[in-house]
Amino acid sequence: RLVSDANDPHRSLLIQEELFDIFWNDTKSRIRAEGVNELMVNQHLKDVQQYTFQHLTHYDHVFLEYAADPDKRFEEIAALIWIHVLLRDEEALDDQLKRLAAYVEFQFDNMIFQCPDEYFHEGRIDWGNLPEFSHLKDNSGKPLPPVP
Repeated sequence: RLVSDANDPHRSLLIQEELFDIFWNDTKSRIRAEGVNELMVNQHLKDVQQYTFQHLTHYDHVFLEYAADPDKRFEEIAALIWIHVLLRDEEALDDQLKRLAAYVEFQFDNMIFQCPDEYFHEGRIDWGNLPEFSHLKDNSGKPLPPVP
């Protein structure tokens, strides 16, 4: 939503950069608190930053490229979740991917179209419910047993 702010795109980019800086500084502090060697902190954080950047850039591309094609957008969101979140797991469930993609679509609509500007600028965002993962089906459509 920040990047799509046509009123002051420069300010929006500065806010986005500041948010990333806060996130990464917090992440470094948490890793250090676990006693990880300083050289390893920086190396692993650099790797994670690269993966995260690719992941988020992929979302940006999907939402821009397929803005007018919700079916294709949904398919691409599911694919990027499979690539970036499930790490191309061949055993990933289509049902699980669809639920995660629906959650991402909901959050996009929530942030871009539903959240009033005043609430957005105050950081008061109703994130909605997390996806429900009970009653999953395997890739042939057969219900999976409940997880205790």
